[in-house]
Amino acid sequence: MRNTVLCLAAALLILAVGAQSSPVPPAGKVALLHSQHTRDFFAAHYPVCGTPILDVNGNKIGESTYLGEDPGNEYERYYRGWEWLFDREGIEYDLIRDDGITASGLSEYKLLILSNAALLSDDQTRAIHQWVLRGGRLLATFGSGYKDLVSDPRQIDGWKEQKGGTFGLHQLWHDPVGKLFSTYWIAPADPSEGVSVNINVTRLEGPTAGLSPGFLGYGAEANLLIQRPLNHPNVLAFLEIDNAGWRTTNPAIISTRQSKGLVVYFAFAPEYIVYKEAEYYEVTGTKPDNWPEFPDDWNVCWDQQPWNDRSTALQKLMIDAVNYLLIK
Repeated sequence: MRNTVLCLAAALLILAVGAQSSPVPPAGKVALLHSQHTRDFFAAHYPVCGTPILDVNGNKIGESTYLGEDPGNEYERYYRGWEWLFDREGIEYDLIRDDGITASGLSEYKLLILSNAALLSDDQTRAIHQWVLRGGRLLATFGSGYKDLVSDPRQIDGWKEQKGGTFGLHQLWHDPVGKLFSTYWIAPADPSEGVSVNINVTRLEGPTAGLSPGFLGYGAEANLLIQRPLNHPNVLAFLEIDNAGWRTTNPAIISTRQSKGLVVYFAFAPEYIVYKEAEYYEVTGTKPDNWPEFPDDWNVCWDQQPWNDRSTALQKLMIDAVNYLLIK
């Protein structure tokens, strides 16, 4: 009788293992998304350098300093920041494209990084969501997953907003509203007026365990997620916004467990500051090794801000977050 029970238990275990829809992601493999969808999104939102900027009456009030979609380098300021840091730290990774965001494509990786990947299709979002539930690790920044590839003529850019359905990507970091509320409108990042947005680290655990409590300098745009209390267990840092009238507590770093998976979300883009610092070195003639060459005129289309050494603490946060997700 005892042998029969043991055999039945073993058979049930075999069936349970065989029923898994995909293998557990292998240890250590990192994927960084370079998305054509998001390049298209940036083309719609960020005019090419030198494009006239008009006021509501059609009068020219300046020129764009964005790098734009031609050749698409405004978006590259995001994922290239990760590339530069990985190359410097000797972290192996694969640069994958949109067609790699499938169940079979993601099964090769333990960690996926979405660097402000704003525009994702329903199929991509669903694949990422299910991959995380099966054990994948996700690190997403800024506006990742907040726009749907589905057309919506009511939107200025023509793409539908993600509404936080069952497989909405931002459900993974518990932001069901699913809208992009930029800090730009309440605290523009103007260095002449001081740094407008900082990151206030309130919990030293997971990706923030190696930091010191207090502020990380940032100074660029961030997302305003649903307000959480300062003692919220999933929130490790909050946005510190330089606006006396803004008193709500908005998360900056969120870490959540999702079934077998793990997610870290930054409501800002530290990789953008990393890239801008590398851009600074490009201008001053001390470009990092293996930095890609772009045809843009940095002396014209480059914000003259004090970028040197600005990203040191942010680089540590990025590396610590990656190591945390790979080890856990």
